[in-house]
Amino acid sequence: MARNDIQPDLQTVNSYFKRKEFYIPSYQRAYAWQVAQCEQLIEDIEIHKENFDLNIEDNYFFGAILIAQEDGEKHEVTLIDGQQRTTTFMLLLKALLLKISDELGKISEDSIEDAKLKDKLKKLRDKIISMLYNLGDNEFDYIRKEYQLKIQDIKYTNDSISELYAEDMNTILLGEDYDQIKSTVIKIFRRQKDNKYTNFYKNFRYFYNYCKNLTNIQIRDFAEHFIEYCQVISITSYNTDQAINIFNSLNGTGVPLSPIEVIVSKTTATAINRKIFESNWQSIVNKTDNSSLDLNLLMTHYIFVKLAEQQGAVTRNPGIRAFFAKNKHLLNDDLLFTNQLDKILDSVNEFDNTELGQVLNKFNGNLKPFTSSYMFFRKNSEYINYLLRIGAVLELSDFAYANSRFKGFLERINLKYSLTVSVSDDELIKEIKQHIVQNFNREDIEQTLNESGISTPLIYLNEYIYCKNHNLKFDMSGSVDIEHIMPQSGLNRDNIMLDAGFTDRDEFNEYAEKLGNKILLESEINRGIGDAWFRTKQKNTITSHHGYIGSKYQLAKSLVNYPNDTWTKEDIDKATSKAAKRIADFIFE
Repeated sequence: MARNDIQPDLQTVNSYFKRKEFYIPSYQRAYAWQVAQCEQLIEDIEIHKENFDLNIEDNYFFGAILIAQEDGEKHEVTLIDGQQRTTTFMLLLKALLLKISDELGKISEDSIEDAKLKDKLKKLRDKIISMLYNLGDNEFDYIRKEYQLKIQDIKYTNDSISELYAEDMNTILLGEDYDQIKSTVIKIFRRQKDNKYTNFYKNFRYFYNYCKNLTNIQIRDFAEHFIEYCQVISITSYNTDQAINIFNSLNGTGVPLSPIEVIVSKTTATAINRKIFESNWQSIVNKTDNSSLDLNLLMTHYIFVKLAEQQGAVTRNPGIRAFFAKNKHLLNDDLLFTNQLDKILDSVNEFDNTELGQVLNKFNGNLKPFTSSYMFFRKNSEYINYLLRIGAVLELSDFAYANSRFKGFLERINLKYSLTVSVSDDELIKEIKQHIVQNFNREDIEQTLNESGISTPLIYLNEYIYCKNHNLKFDMSGSVDIEHIMPQSGLNRDNIMLDAGFTDRDEFNEYAEKLGNKILLESEINRGIGDAWFRTKQKNTITSHHGYIGSKYQLAKSLVNYPNDTWTKEDIDKATSKAAKRIADFIFE
């Protein structure tokens, strides 16, 4: 008969780590402790050690740790709550192990005191080894340095779908010395300085440096105190679902969980088949790794889909936590929940690769949930073109997105997306057309487009509309720059300024930032032509990079056969006027 009881046990750190495994399940959060918390941990242990009275046995208490231990599960010990402390303790134990092993190689046994110290350190080393690893018959060989640690020897297993760098913990626990660990840990791509390292490594490094500065006697005393006189209460539940419910109850009283973590833990608790849900959720996490949506954005898109489906008085996203607090029933059908998230991800990923998706993604990100909500119920890409028009007006308006002409309107029209029988795509398009005409003035929009300092998304839109008007391919793959046809800086600037008909530097700077002076250009080509004269940019073949003649961007290619070999103030005015009309025509048709 399955057990449903709960067993609390006050244990020393040493006793706690006598378990064979510490398994972190899929629904757990990522490792979040930082160096500041590790510093506090060390300080707490040190203060307690200094004031400790063995006769009173007033051990230091680290708090409660919740464990699930259910028969028939793949993992014997599952950490439901307490993985942050457990992981941190293991990092500290590893740092202690390296320091003690190093000191053992230095101590002679010339005196009885040294012999006793060495014996004590050996016992501490062996104890820590058994706390971190399941070595069995290999433990003796490992101590003699005749056995190489393997990943299956580690007691720590992290399957959290929120943890991107779990392998870093394995690297640290398997490492035989600090230099080896430092050279093999993860360096996060595009992160700078210390930010390129994971919390696992930064915390381990802090512990290692702390231990490194201790004498052999100090490391003996500190290690012994931490292992033998610091305690946790391990609460063992013999029913995993019961343990998860306890976890949710504990975290509902103020322990900070992210909204996604709350959703995952609650859905796990009510899932018809927990393993199927975990597998489905893992698939979604993997997809977000290769998507423009992270999990929080995906949930925002899901909320707008649900608001459209509900067609109720609520139109705006109340926030992930508040929405699911009022819509708990949506998590009861975990299969439908994950299927719908999967559908949203697939449609967004597919749309992002289209020409329309490439340009729309350059505009205000608040448009994207309405795009995916529409695509969840309908398939007419022509309607998305009208959402793009709303994005263009937003860039050209004095109003922010929060204004009712944008946010309020989009939230209201979103409720109609699910009414596929009673509201047609043509009616939705007509509503946007009328909204633009009634709320915005074409002359004002066109005048703004003719001014200096137009936002970058409109440069992408100009290229897109030009391509559509001339039945040309719009392709934004690869690295792209915003090219100033008349350079705004460089060694030739003064001569180029005079060549273009400018005598006033402020006027020159103003014209350099006009829409007609900006086009898209491959980064490689842009680097090759630099700040050259217009005639050089048109057909540059001196360097290994071609000029406009080698570009895939159609506005750049259209300049190759431009009738003049100079680019003047009048040319910028003419190009700006054309672009302004092109975009205004697109918005107002």
